[in-house]
Amino acid sequence: MLLDLSQFAILFAAGILGGILNSIAGGGSFITFPALLFAGVPPITANATNTFAACAGYISGTYAFRREIVKDRANLTKIIVLSLFGGLSGSFLLIKVSEQQFVSAVPWLLLVATLLFLFGDKINHYLKKMSSHAKLGVVISLLLSLFLVGVGVFGGSLMQGLASLV
Repeated sequence: MLLDLSQFAILFAAGILGGILNSIAGGGSFITFPALLFAGVPPITANATNTFAACAGYISGTYAFRREIVKDRANLTKIIVLSLFGGLSGSFLLIKVSEQQFVSAVPWLLLVATLLFLFGDKINHYLKKMSSHAKLGVVISLLLSLFLVGVGVFGGSLMQGLASLV
């Protein structure tokens, strides 16, 4: 697929702005994903490309937060397993759904992502407060585990994007 100069300029600007937004607060995909669609990239491919492009940021973010990650070493294996399960599930779903099914799900996925972006800190604070109650601790832990699997499913296109490169 050849890009004309205006498409290249839009993708370049979206990449820069999306990278800046990701480094400050996250959410750069709200800029880069629509830009890829505008350039004519099919939706599933745009999603995989967008997720793969953010990998360097995820890796550098993991390195930057390595001390915080080590503090929660007891939960690290559980987090990795749940994330991989969700990511593999999301990758499988992305490969199996049609473009039309994916396109009809995108507005809902963006709505959920927007709500989490806006209210994530409040939700996190509330769940931490609720988990201090002995009776609710197990329920909250289960909900957080399910949420982590859901986030993995949402980001599962990363693995599909990697697989398409091989």
